[in-house]
Amino acid sequence: MAIKKNVQGIRRNIPAHVVLVAAVKYATNEQILELIQSGVNDIGFNTYRQLKEVKALLPPDTRIHFIGHLQSNKVRKVLQENVFLIQSVDSYNLAEKVDKVANELGIKQDILLQVKTDETKKHGFSALEIEEISLKINNNFKNIKIRGLMTIPPLSKNSNNSRRYFSLVKNLFDNVSKKINKKMEYLSMGMSDDYKIAIEEGSNMVRIGRALFKS
Repeated sequence: MAIKKNVQGIRRNIPAHVVLVAAVKYATNEQILELIQSGVNDIGFNTYRQLKEVKALLPPDTRIHFIGHLQSNKVRKVLQENVFLIQSVDSYNLAEKVDKVANELGIKQDILLQVKTDETKKHGFSALEIEEISLKINNNFKNIKIRGLMTIPPLSKNSNNSRRYFSLVKNLFDNVSKKINKKMEYLSMGMSDDYKIAIEEGSNMVRIGRALFKS
């Protein structure tokens, strides 16, 4: 019952237009099923292994998000699982690989480009390059569609410290939309500690894990 109560509490804290993606990296299968029963339709996986194990348990209308770092050698396996959104396209080479595999599978794959706002992390496009690289990806690859941006700001004991990073990525989101001449749909920012601040700064998709499973 705790999960259902947590879902209801988070729903009360987010506007209706904001998509709640449950990050289930540390969840059991039973907890994932309880999320589904509590009305959560968007499930985010960090690894192909967990996605493969859990996929058969999910209702057909579940929207699967891949939110972890996607290794090149796992692209085909992930795309074969009918993923709604790959949120973590973090390099031009990965975009190229996803496009190639999508073409071979005869599908169009929706993606988000990951903006690196935490300089201690390896993965993601820098704020300085994201506009030009998004145009290059948009023009060169026809089997993937850029639907928005995603970011993970630096960890901080004060969640309000994330605000400037969220504001930065919201501006980049608007600029990229102009650059590629299409309105993007998803700005994925905010996790358990800072999702309210992210929404204040323009996020319309939050990835929440720990706050869903607390007792």
